[in-house]
Amino acid sequence: MTSDRFRDLVRQTLFRPHVAARALMEMRLPRQELWLSLGLVSILNAFVYSLSLQLNPPADPAVALMPPAFHAPVLFALFLFGALAITVVALYHVGLGLGGAAVSMDDLLVLVTWLQVLRLMVQIVIVVLAFAAPVLAAMAVMVAAIWGAYILVGFVDAAHRFGNMFKAAGVILLSLVAMVIGLSAVLSLIGIVVMRGG
Repeated sequence: MTSDRFRDLVRQTLFRPHVAARALMEMRLPRQELWLSLGLVSILNAFVYSLSLQLNPPADPAVALMPPAFHAPVLFALFLFGALAITVVALYHVGLGLGGAAVSMDDLLVLVTWLQVLRLMVQIVIVVLAFAAPVLAAMAVMVAAIWGAYILVGFVDAAHRFGNMFKAAGVILLSLVAMVIGLSAVLSLIGIVVMRGG
C-alpha cells in the first residue's frame, strides 16, 4: 500500500467509513496475514499503552486495582489480542444471526485490524499531547472514543450489508455481551498463568 493510498484510506475511514470498509474488504488479504497483523498491532498498542502509563502515571488510585494484565505489556498484549479475536468472532456470528450477509469472517477481521492500526496512531498522538497539553489529550481521548464508535457501526453495517446503522449498532451491543463472557474466561486464564509463574 502506497503512502497516498494509506492517507486516502485513513480519510475515508474518518469521514466515509462505508466506503473505506468496502475498499478494505475488496483487498481480500489472506486470513493468516490478517491474524498476524492483528497480533502485531495488539503488541504495538500494548507497548504504547504501557509506555504512556510509565511516562504519565494516572493520578486515579483505582488504576492500581486494575488486573495485572493492564500493567504488564506482555500480558496486556495477550489480553488485547484475545479481546479483539473475540470481537471479530462475535461481530461475525451475531451479525449473521440478525440477518447479516458478511461473506466470511475475514471481512470483520480486516476491519477490526484496520481500526486497531488507527487506534495505535491515535494513542501515539495522545501520549505526545499528554506532555504538551494534558487538557487537549483528555479531549482527544473522548473524541476518539465517540468517533471510533461511529466508524465501527459503519464498518459492521458495511460488512453485513444491513443498510441500517441501528441494526449494526444492535449487533455491536449484543457482541459486547458475548465479549464480556469471553473476556472473563481470558482474564481467568491470564490469572492462572500469573499464579503459576509466581
